[in-house]
Amino acid sequence: MSAAPRVSIVLATHDQARWLPATLASIQAQTLGEWELLLVNDGSTDDTAAIAARATADPRVRDLPTPHRERCAARNHGIAAGSGDLVAFIDGDDLWQPEKLERQVARLEATPDAALCYTVARYVDADGRPLPIRRPTVPVEGAIFPALVRANRMILSSVVVRRTVLDRVGGFDETLPALGCEDWDLWLRIARHHAVTLVPDELTAYRVHAANTPHAAVLASGVAVVRKLYRDPDVLGAARLSEAGALASLHWYHASAARAGGRGPALRLAGRAFASAPGSLLTRPALGALARIVLPRAAHRLLP
Repeated sequence: MSAAPRVSIVLATHDQARWLPATLASIQAQTLGEWELLLVNDGSTDDTAAIAARATADPRVRDLPTPHRERCAARNHGIAAGSGDLVAFIDGDDLWQPEKLERQVARLEATPDAALCYTVARYVDADGRPLPIRRPTVPVEGAIFPALVRANRMILSSVVVRRTVLDRVGGFDETLPALGCEDWDLWLRIARHHAVTLVPDELTAYRVHAANTPHAAVLASGVAVVRKLYRDPDVLGAARLSEAGALASLHWYHASAARAGGRGPALRLAGRAFASAPGSLLTRPALGALARIVLPRAAHRLLP
């Protein structure tokens, strides 16, 4: 009997056939070869099924077609089907640098108290060309729960998490009323009680294109995550931030991101942030958002 793989990679995809071959190639190019790929085809209607069938020529790849149930259920299906002690996530339009898994596994081995490891991500366009955006701008590690309440600092495709921790906190919440921040919800549940570590290099590429989840849906999902989080009265002390403050921080973040669509949408979100918590106006998220809204775009690269 062969040994269990070191890492179970969960790739849940729906109608991403245009980018899926490049994503699969970036997985197969990993310098760490002890992985299994749980490729969950979440009811795709494009050529995903044919691409997945061809991918199984690599015995490390398992094709797991399911009816369309959305990303939380699809990822949970992949988690349950895997056997590795570590679980990595990647979306069907994102990319990895070849050394990503090897360096993250080494980092987790060196920091046994850490529940998960993430990397910095570089945003790329639909054709894979780098964009002037990286996330997070300022990486953090350790007891990051208070910082994570203020902003989701981790791209899903950058994360490797210990399976024992997933078993303890549960997987993706299939009951969330809106999708887009379901990964943030999971990271918050993990970081509430566990340390987080990182590899502070751009080993993940997050692809930006017209089929990404719309900003309005991501914002609605973020509000749902904050509301859920603060149902626990102990969160206030752990986060050192009120629910109103967390909602304001969320809206400031989205106001900054919305600047790409014009000042009008960005200013409306800034107004909602201020209405949630007027005192947030002098916080770093607010000042950064206002600078991005007001300053000429050529000055944005100078902002932290």
